[in-house]
Amino acid sequence: MAVNTILRTVKQAIWLGWKIDTNWANPLVFAIYYLVRPLASLLIVGFIFLIGSLASPSGVFDPQYFAYMFVGNCFFVYVTHVMMSMSILIHEDRVHYEVLKHIYLSPASLKWYILGRALNGVLNASTSLILTLGFGLLIFQGLLGVQIPINWLGIDFPLLALSLIIGMFCFLALGFMLCGINIMTSRVQFMLTEYVSGTLYLFGGVVFLPEILPSWGQTISNALPITYFLKSIRFAILHQTSFDAQTNIAYLVLTTVGAIILGIGVFKIAEYKARRDGLIDRKEEY
Repeated sequence: MAVNTILRTVKQAIWLGWKIDTNWANPLVFAIYYLVRPLASLLIVGFIFLIGSLASPSGVFDPQYFAYMFVGNCFFVYVTHVMMSMSILIHEDRVHYEVLKHIYLSPASLKWYILGRALNGVLNASTSLILTLGFGLLIFQGLLGVQIPINWLGIDFPLLALSLIIGMFCFLALGFMLCGINIMTSRVQFMLTEYVSGTLYLFGGVVFLPEILPSWGQTISNALPITYFLKSIRFAILHQTSFDAQTNIAYLVLTTVGAIILGIGVFKIAEYKARRDGLIDRKEEY
């Protein structure tokens, strides 16, 4: 396929995804919608941490650990937004809009269309991240007086950007895997993302250290790219000591390559099976 056709497909898919996501509301309502879920999750975990610290026998509040939780919970929004937008995409275009078969038969490839829609999810996640960081700091640090030890002028922006770029490749690959599963099924599109994101939330070190998990849980955590993604993000922002950034990036790249191979493999197998068995335009009524 010509490069111009690929770029045009991705561009139009991004534009289409943006229109679908925003055509029901004005920009203010849209921003509130994309703020509510991640901010609610952050507030729940944050208040549990604050109340638990005050109610503990020592009564000591650890600002470093609170910052660990704060950063991890904020950046986890990329997992939920990107994977959710890709997981539900097949269901929407096949059942709700009934255009998946037309997209599949068009000169553009289905995978480039999915990639464009996924990149729109990345843009939405970035919007949600900025809003969550801003309101989270306003509530915890501004209103509640919780000191979050983040030096915004001292952030390692090259490492932060590199971690985000590699992480996006990983999340897109996992999203393609979910797309492949949903092409072959018509019943799990809503639950699948919750199951996968919940597993990543539990074992990926989002709100607590993977070291407190049992040995089998640590093994799972060490195999997940999100573990190294969040470690690199936290080091770029919080500058923890005794951290080898190069080794962590190497592990992030290695696990991301594994995720890409798995995601592409699952999607190609699913696409072949769907074409062979006539699942491209199958509705739930079947």
